[in-house]
Amino acid sequence: MGGVHVHIQYRYLDAHLPLLLERDCNIELFIPASILDNPPLTELRHVEKALGNGMHLTWHAPFMDLSPGGVDEKIRQITVGRIKQSIKESLPFNPELIVVHPGYDDYRFNEQEDKWLKNSLNTWGEVLAEFPHVNLAIENVFESRPDTIERLIGEMDSTRFRYCFDTGHFNVFSNISLMDWLKCLGPYIAEVHLHDNHGRTDEHLGLGEGNFNFDNLFGFLKTLTKQPVITLEAHTKEGVLRSLEYLKK
Repeated sequence: MGGVHVHIQYRYLDAHLPLLLERDCNIELFIPASILDNPPLTELRHVEKALGNGMHLTWHAPFMDLSPGGVDEKIRQITVGRIKQSIKESLPFNPELIVVHPGYDDYRFNEQEDKWLKNSLNTWGEVLAEFPHVNLAIENVFESRPDTIERLIGEMDSTRFRYCFDTGHFNVFSNISLMDWLKCLGPYIAEVHLHDNHGRTDEHLGLGEGNFNFDNLFGFLKTLTKQPVITLEAHTKEGVLRSLEYLKK
């Protein structure tokens, strides 16, 4: 399955990178904040070697506890600093994309959507200005509808600020149909996170093990002028292998 990326946490690089190389996969590397704060990141030498052998890389920034559109300015500034720290670590590897989370949900930002949007624009504008050669893709997480992300991407108005569609998160949290969601954000899609669940919890299963409609998704993706990065996000080795077989079929 050449060309497919597989999401992998830094702590699993030693264990799983050889298998991904054997299967001709690329990687999306996630380095959590706890690892960023404890250099040196010695396992990254394996990534450097793999890139020299033709592997492609995307990067996933930290997200736990962060709030890019946070109302508390001190928290927002801490978020900006953490995201910049992650991006600086990524620069030697020249990732195709860096995936980031919007930090939005209706429960926390009820009736404060405009304030969240304004603060988010400040956050991502500052990040893009400091790293003029970096491309970001913002991922849906708790969003029940696509319009907050659509507004953010539209007002950012940058070809370096695109969208990462996450199938599992959509399946749990969306209250609109898949095709309505894709029609809204499809023009901005630069990456797709593929994993499955049964629509109740974010299980991160292999493709075909839940009830997400991948046939409809793949049919839509074929209509796009530019094909997005495809990234598998099953959380077990077995789920990744089953997902690779699913894609072959």
